[in-house]
Amino acid sequence: MTIRRKLLSFGSRSTDVRLGFGALDELPKFLSGAVGKPSRAYVLTTDDIDSNHVETVRRALVDGGFSAVVQCVAVSAALEAKSALARYAELSAAGITAEDLIVGVGGDDACSLASYVSRTWCGGVPCALVPTTLDAMIRCSTQMTPLAVSGDPLVSLDPEVSLVVCDLELVGDRPIAENGLGYALMCGAYLSESRACWDGFGAAVRGILAKNKMSFSDALSTTLTARLNVAKSVSPSARRALLFGHTTAHALSACLGEGEHPYYLLLAEGMRFEARLAIDACDFSVDEVFALDDHLEDLGIGELSFDLEPDAFIEALRAERFRVANRFQLALPKYPGVIRLSSIDEEILERHARAFIASRKSE
Repeated sequence: MTIRRKLLSFGSRSTDVRLGFGALDELPKFLSGAVGKPSRAYVLTTDDIDSNHVETVRRALVDGGFSAVVQCVAVSAALEAKSALARYAELSAAGITAEDLIVGVGGDDACSLASYVSRTWCGGVPCALVPTTLDAMIRCSTQMTPLAVSGDPLVSLDPEVSLVVCDLELVGDRPIAENGLGYALMCGAYLSESRACWDGFGAAVRGILAKNKMSFSDALSTTLTARLNVAKSVSPSARRALLFGHTTAHALSACLGEGEHPYYLLLAEGMRFEARLAIDACDFSVDEVFALDDHLEDLGIGELSFDLEPDAFIEALRAERFRVANRFQLALPKYPGVIRLSSIDEEILERHARAFIASRKSE
């Protein structure tokens, strides 16, 4: 299958995305073009990544003319701010300058850390990312997961990545436990883009389920475009569209116990709940809510069952939002193509929270 080149233009800069089945076969050529003259490279990965993938990247760098240093970080500590400080000492020891290359290999943790470090070292170092999970492929060019300080994830920058190489062989046939988060992110991206895009998501889902390689590649390409358009929107409220579902997901995690449920299930629940809130808060169509439910279900992302007090859930929602903002607003869809920060009437929030919790109680 032909490797697709997709240029994500952010205005004054761009990200060169190469995606397709077998993209890693052409990695030396891609990496050598990421800088003016190949010299030194610093490879950052985490200890949960297949060492064969890391070795493939290291050899590609050597073939492309780089002298490569590989550093592996414990995934449990990768998204802590102090981890970035430790990386700076390694970059200094490796002699990495603003004309060299930092390469992140792995899931969202490795890509986010590499993205942050590359922007802050020497005023900015060219960065290439080789994501190995579907959610990392979707997020890494437009959004990094914040680094935590004292357990609170608040430290982040907008990524400025030169190159992203997505080999769909790594993710095309993975189980829902591994691809679920990516599928949920796809769903949110299609909903944020346009009505025509959202109306076409059903066909994309059918292609993914049929394991059609072209359909999978097209779906990822469309998702990247949709997230790009959100990221470069002139409206601060519109740029928060990527929050859709996440506030509720984090609130549920706080209530049910962090790590007790896979995040993709929590995010899907967050999208379902916030879509229902939007019916009353934003006049969102009930038909679109049902379409969202159907797409998530078709992709294999079912509903969670849990027992939770509505008041505790509402308190967790408020705590999560006030952690990063001074007003309680959620990113809610008005119609396909428009997701905006919206205020919610107290009565609407309480009524929907009680209905949502009641629908999830175990029999």
